[in-house]
Amino acid sequence: MARVIWPSVILVVVAGSEARAVVHVLILDPVDDSSLVAAVSGQKSVKEFAAEIDVFRRTLTAGKKGRIEALLGQPARRPDGDYAMPVAQPRGFLMSGVGHGDARDKDHTAFYPVGDFAGVEVWYGVDGETPAFAFLYFRVDKAFPRLREVKGAAGAPVAAPKQAPPPTRKHTIDQAHWDQLRGWMTKEHVAELFSAPAGDYAPGTEYLTRSWGRHGGGTGKAHETLEWRSEKVRIVVEFDAAGRFVGSEAFSPGRDPVTNVAERLNWDREKFDKLKKYVEERMAAK
Repeated sequence: MARVIWPSVILVVVAGSEARAVVHVLILDPVDDSSLVAAVSGQKSVKEFAAEIDVFRRTLTAGKKGRIEALLGQPARRPDGDYAMPVAQPRGFLMSGVGHGDARDKDHTAFYPVGDFAGVEVWYGVDGETPAFAFLYFRVDKAFPRLREVKGAAGAPVAAPKQAPPPTRKHTIDQAHWDQLRGWMTKEHVAELFSAPAGDYAPGTEYLTRSWGRHGGGTGKAHETLEWRSEKVRIVVEFDAAGRFVGSEAFSPGRDPVTNVAERLNWDREKFDKLKKYVEERMAAK
């Protein structure tokens, strides 16, 4: 079930009744092309920046509403003008849907302007005090580079990916067998599942950098990562120190669109560093 609560937000009930559910909050990007944001999300530079944003977000929201407002001040209506999210920031998150279904539910969002260049939108849980997530926003200025596709020389379209070569041996490295991964499996079991040891069985095949799915396995910590590559899919599998499966991602053949993501990351980082410095100075003064 999905429902729009205001034009920029969609709530999707993932499991359970509306009173007791996990809710997937999806933010509709008002500035950037969501498909391009998703397409570049697996690139190394974007993932590294996403990890930095996540650490900052967790530090900022490690407390109740009073602490957040001591750092950011009182919430206010978002000022007029476009605010862009960092390209590396997730456009959604999961939150608990557990509530009373009446006036006792205090869940809400609050926008905290930071100077004239940024803002932080905090989503508070049912008690109205505990943050569930926070989104960063940077005010669009004249130097803002909207994420866009970049054409080749003289406006020519970027070359299409090369045709995948034929497999070098018979195997079962495909989505159907990837879906059969289980937490009790060892490296030997996984190799048997794919009918081949880890390796590249379609050299030259290009893959998208954004995974289209993840499977969880055991509860151990990833110790070793192996890959199975075929003309159909690139499968990355993590194993713990005992050689048991703990997690896996799959990547489709293809080529990421060529974009101005490097230029955009530079703009985002400049704003992010300024916001981070502001918060760190406020924290140090407390």
